[in-house]
Amino acid sequence: MNIKTLKGKILLGFAVMILILTGVVGWSIYNFESLSNAINDILVENYRSIKASDSMVESIERQDSALLLLLRTSEEQGQEIFRRNEKEFYTWLARAEDNITIEGEGAILEKINEKYFSFVSNFDQFYNAEEDQRWEIYNQQLLPRFNEIKNDIRELREINRQAMVEAQRSANSRANQAIIYTIVLALLVIAFSLIFAFYLTKQILRPIKELEKGIKKVADRNFQQQIEVASEDEIGVLADEFNEMIAKLQEYEKLNVKKLLMEKEKSEAVVNNLSSPLIVTDQDHKIVLINETAKELFSIKQDVINTHFLEVIQAEEIFEYIKNPDAKEKKTFKLKKDDKERHYRISTRQVIDEDEEYQFTVTLLEDITRLKEIDSMKSEFVSTVSHEFRTPLTSMNMGLSMVINEDTGELNEEQRELLEAAYEDVERLTELVNDLLDLSKIESGRIEMEFDKVDVNDIIEKTLNPFYKQAEEKEIDLKFKQSEDNIFAYADPSKISWVISNLVGNALRYADKGKIEVDAEIKGRRVLVSVADNGPGIPREYQSKIFDKFVRAGNDKDEKSGTGLGLAISKEIITAHNGRIWVDSEEGAGSTFSFYIPRFGYQEGKDE
Repeated sequence: MNIKTLKGKILLGFAVMILILTGVVGWSIYNFESLSNAINDILVENYRSIKASDSMVESIERQDSALLLLLRTSEEQGQEIFRRNEKEFYTWLARAEDNITIEGEGAILEKINEKYFSFVSNFDQFYNAEEDQRWEIYNQQLLPRFNEIKNDIRELREINRQAMVEAQRSANSRANQAIIYTIVLALLVIAFSLIFAFYLTKQILRPIKELEKGIKKVADRNFQQQIEVASEDEIGVLADEFNEMIAKLQEYEKLNVKKLLMEKEKSEAVVNNLSSPLIVTDQDHKIVLINETAKELFSIKQDVINTHFLEVIQAEEIFEYIKNPDAKEKKTFKLKKDDKERHYRISTRQVIDEDEEYQFTVTLLEDITRLKEIDSMKSEFVSTVSHEFRTPLTSMNMGLSMVINEDTGELNEEQRELLEAAYEDVERLTELVNDLLDLSKIESGRIEMEFDKVDVNDIIEKTLNPFYKQAEEKEIDLKFKQSEDNIFAYADPSKISWVISNLVGNALRYADKGKIEVDAEIKGRRVLVSVADNGPGIPREYQSKIFDKFVRAGNDKDEKSGTGLGLAISKEIITAHNGRIWVDSEEGAGSTFSFYIPRFGYQEGKDE
């Protein structure tokens, strides 16, 4: 083993520790063996004699009871008890004689043997005597012998007990000695190990510290130094490689500094020439990058790098979206610039490194003013066209209705089928036109909202009444849970009733069997209303755009799928109430449509 290498030094340290540990283990085994022998003396040898003594006392006492029984009652039963316990007594006496381990124990056992033999012999005389002579034999011979034997047995037990006490003292003494010796040995081993470990660590760490100093200098971009390590082990080899790396870094720095500066200038030029405002913030929401378009938008003239977002830009709605970039709902806001109102859509993205650790958030503000204007023009066009459609559709509806009712003459079956199909198409077109007109009124703000204090539970109950029969026909359990009483909101009751009716109607339209539950509850400053069903659910790709115009989750050819405007109108109504509507759904497991509106008394306050 070459101890000049780092591996050799470490192996040497382990070898020394293993030798020391082996010595400690051997010493511990020796002490444990000594203690085991002492415990064996206590628990095995003397305990057997004590057990035999107790059993002999028990046997001879039963024999004395048998003698008393013979003096009063049946002779056969008394003799049987005496003889059985005689065998038991001799059995335990033999065991005691086989376990003689201390001085004086053999002499006592001989006395017990002789006296017990005399006791048994006297029993034969007692048993063969007349009844009036038995008392005399018992009192003069058997009882005194019985007491003598018991006293001898007690003496046997006592000397074994004393022997156990002495053995215990000896074991305790050995244990104390073992503890003292082990503590002393452990202290010596610890002291030696610390000294040796300190010496070995110092020898290993000295070159590592030199290398560490060099690495810190390199981290500070100081490439003009070399590391000198007087070591032939792996650390010395590492120092040589490090010095070679320093030389290469010096060359690399000279070649790439100019290139890096050019790339930095190129990146900044790209960012500053973006037509959309761009802001990059770190984990503490401090600005780390902002382009010229954003500075111009928010009238920023000074350097704002490493300044908190809200200290620079007083826009809470943008900041809230930066804090929650994963929100599903697209966020837009209005900003007045040069006496002109402009609309922007916020899009944020968190940048994560390859270790999946957060780096910063990029916020892009897209100017959608032109899109808003086009959308407004489209809404006006749709409103105008819908108004123009309403009059001819009404005339067509009335005309077809008169013809179908045969006010103009009788119809054959084929004519009636064609006219009824046309009538249904006119009804569908009329419904679409009415929805378009309602939507355009809400979007343009022309629809009148009659806000007042309303009882939400009362609105839900009245809205659900027309649906119970339809639900019963489709074997659907429609119920209003009513979690709380006295839920008052600040709303237009007819518009909220329209939204609930639309949500329940959609649930009934798509469900065949199951249940629909409507509920309302207070959530701080808001009133939350939900419509839950266990129908087919909404595919994931539709959930983010289900509230857009003309979007239908069902098959477009399916008559049950409706006009695709109901949820768009519902969203506009709830938005006009300063509320929000959304859906939670899993395909095949049902959907829950929820919306909140201001609670009465909190309509002027901000949402919690």
